[in-house]
Amino acid sequence: EALYFACMMYDSDPSKIVARLARRDDEVESDFINIRFDSYHDHQTGFEFTVNAAGVKVDILGYNDGDSEDSSWDPVWDVETRITEDGWIAEIKIPFSMLRFSEQTDMEWGIEFYRRISRKQEDDLWVLIRKSDTGLMSRFGHLVGLKDIPAPTNLEMIPYAVNTNRLLPKSNAYPEGHDLGGNAGFDLKFRPASWLTVDATFNPDFGQVEADPAVLNLSTFETFYPEKRPFFIEGVQILKFTTFGDEFGPGLFYSRRIGKSVRAQAPSPGGYFEDEPRFATILGAAKVSGKTSNGLSLGVLEAVTQEERATFVDSAGQRSDRLVEPLVNYSLVRLRQDFWENSNAGMIITSVNREDRIPAMTAGVDWRLRLMENEYQVSGFLAGSRTTLGGPMQEGTAGRLTVDKIGGKHWRGSLSTDFTSKKFNINDMGFFRRPNDYGYTAEVLYRDDVPDEWKRQWNASLFFHDRYTFDDIVLFRQVVAAGYLQLHNFWQLNLRLEHDFSALEDRETRGNGFFRKPTLWRTDISVQSDSRQLVVADFSLGAAQDSRSATWINPELELEFKPASSVTMEVALGYQHYEKVFAWVANVPDPLFSTGMYSVFAERTTTEWDLTSRGTFVFTRDLTLQLYLQLFFAQGKFENYQRRLGEDSYEPLAYSQPDFNDLSFNSNIVLRWEYLPGSTAYFVWSQARKGNYGQYATPFFDNVSNTFSLPMENVLLLKISYWWSV
Repeated sequence: EALYFACMMYDSDPSKIVARLARRDDEVESDFINIRFDSYHDHQTGFEFTVNAAGVKVDILGYNDGDSEDSSWDPVWDVETRITEDGWIAEIKIPFSMLRFSEQTDMEWGIEFYRRISRKQEDDLWVLIRKSDTGLMSRFGHLVGLKDIPAPTNLEMIPYAVNTNRLLPKSNAYPEGHDLGGNAGFDLKFRPASWLTVDATFNPDFGQVEADPAVLNLSTFETFYPEKRPFFIEGVQILKFTTFGDEFGPGLFYSRRIGKSVRAQAPSPGGYFEDEPRFATILGAAKVSGKTSNGLSLGVLEAVTQEERATFVDSAGQRSDRLVEPLVNYSLVRLRQDFWENSNAGMIITSVNREDRIPAMTAGVDWRLRLMENEYQVSGFLAGSRTTLGGPMQEGTAGRLTVDKIGGKHWRGSLSTDFTSKKFNINDMGFFRRPNDYGYTAEVLYRDDVPDEWKRQWNASLFFHDRYTFDDIVLFRQVVAAGYLQLHNFWQLNLRLEHDFSALEDRETRGNGFFRKPTLWRTDISVQSDSRQLVVADFSLGAAQDSRSATWINPELELEFKPASSVTMEVALGYQHYEKVFAWVANVPDPLFSTGMYSVFAERTTTEWDLTSRGTFVFTRDLTLQLYLQLFFAQGKFENYQRRLGEDSYEPLAYSQPDFNDLSFNSNIVLRWEYLPGSTAYFVWSQARKGNYGQYATPFFDNVSNTFSLPMENVLLLKISYWWSV
C-alpha cells in the first residue's frame, strides 16, 4: 500500500541542527531531507516529498524536467522526526495512492535523495547533478524491483461547510450593515487508473485565500494577478500553455477568468443596487489529467459559472432586474506527447460559451526540443484566436521561436523571435497584453560557479530586445546589462543597467495617434544578506531618468525576522516616486471639428508607499496562524498641460485635472487547523478599507490616519472540510 523510508542524517554537531517549525509547504531555512520520484519514468515529471528536522512537510509536483513546479499539490502522507545524539532521524510513509504511474508488472522509477545542512549551506545529492548541468528528473537514479503494486483506484471526497458574515457600512443596499450567509459544497478526486485523475469541485468557496495586493496602474494594460485558488493551481502543469513567458502572463489559459469579479453597471445616476454580486459564482468545475505509459499527457477542463443578476433601484424608488453576468461555460483540452529522450510537443483548444454570443475559441501547438544531452533547447508555439470580446468577430494569430543554450560550464544564451497579428485576442480565457507587434531578443550570459578566494559564484549577461508593429513603427528598443555575485558569507549582490531608445507608442493616446517615448536610462541594484541569520535583509534601489528630464526612484527594504523556531515575520517597505513624467491625461472634443478629438498630455508626478507585512505563528505542525496586511498609498498630480499636435509636437493648453490620493488597507488573519490528515478547519478575519482622501501633498502620517478613518468592510468566515477516502 505504501513506500516506507527510514532516513538517518548524521551530524558532527547535532546541537547546531536547524529545525524550524513552519506551516505546510513553507520552505523555510532549515535542515531537511528530500525524496523525489519520477514514477512515470518520463524524465519530465517528479513528485517531491520534503521533511525538515522539525517534521514540517513540503510536497511539490515538478514538471518540464524541473524547470517548473506546482506547490499546491497536497497529498496525504505521514512523517515523524527526532533529533538524536548522532544527528536527526526521519521516518516517512508515502501511500502509492498518492502517486501517479503507468501500471506495469515490473516497474522502474526515477529516484533522487537530497539533503540540506542549513548552517553550512551544504547540499548533498545521491546522484550528483552539477550546477553546470541542465535538467533534474532526467538525471535521477533508478528504483527497480517494484512489482504488483495495487492500482490507486481510490476515491477522495472533501465536503465543506462555510459560514460568512460581512460587516459593511450601512447603505441603501445594506441597510442593516451586514450580510450573513452560509454555503456548502465539495471537492472530489477519483483515479479510474493509476495514470489518470479526475478532479471536480461543486460550488467551491475560496474565502481563506489571501487578498490581492493593491497597485497603481496608470498604463493601458490589465493588471495581472497570479492564481491563488487551490483547485485551479493543482495540475496546472498539464493544462498550461505559455505564449511569451511567465513574466507576460500564463498565455492561452488564465484560470482567474473563471469565477472572475463582476460589477453591475448603473443604467441611470442616483440609484443603487440591491444584492449586487461580487464574483461570478462557480457552479462546478472538473479536470481530467494524466499521462499514459507511452508519454502522452492529457488535460481536460470544464467549468460553469452561473448567471448573475441584481436589482437596481432608481432615484424614484422603481426596481428593475439587471443582468450582471450571463451563464458561461469554459472548456479546455490539452495534449502533449513526449518523444526522443527529453522533448515534447503538444496542442490546446479552448472555448468560452456565453449566452447570446458566438463562442470564443483559441487553439495552438507548442514544442520543446532538447538536444545534445539537454545543453540546447528549441522551443516555441503557434496559436490562433477567434472572439467577439469588445465588438465584432475578430480572428488573429501569434507565434514564437526560441533557440537556447541552457547547459554548459560557463556560456549560456538565447535567440528568439515572435509575432502577434492585429486581431489576436485570447482574453476570454487567457491573458495577453497587446496585439499587432513582432520582435527579436538575444541574450548572452557568462557564469562561474566554482568558489575561489573571493566569491562563491557570479554571472554577467547582456540582453537586447527590438520590437515593431506591422505598420513598420518601432515600438521598443532596449539593451540591458546585468550581473550577479555571491560572496563566501552568502551575501548576494545584483546589478542591472538598462537603456531604452526613443520609440513610438501606439496605445498611450488611447486610440488618438502615436506618442513619441523619450530615451530612458535606468539602474537597479539589490543586496541580500545571509539567509541563515535570525534577521535577513533585502535592500534594492532603482533609479531612472529620461530625455525629457523626468526622474524615477524606487528604494525597497524587506526584513525577515526569526525570533523563535516557530515564528517568522516579514516586513517590506517600498517607496516609488516618478517626477514629471510626460503622460496622457484625457481625450477631449476638438472645437474645430464636430467629430474630432485631441489628446491632452501633462507632466505627471506620482508617489507610492507600500507597507506589506506577513507573519506565521506555528503552534504545532497542524495548527498555524497566518497574518497578512498591506497599507498602500498612491498620490498623483498633473502640471504643465499640453495639447498634442503630432507624435512629438505640443502646445501649451489651459486645462485642469484634480490631484488624486488613493488610500487602501487590506488584512487577512487565517487560523488553520488540520485536525485530521487531509481535513482542515479555517477561521478567517479579513478587513478592507479603500477610498480617495486628501490631495497630492498630504503628508504620509496624515494618510495613515485618513486610511483608518475610511469606511471598512470586515469579513468573518468559518470553514470546515473533511477528507474522506475509499
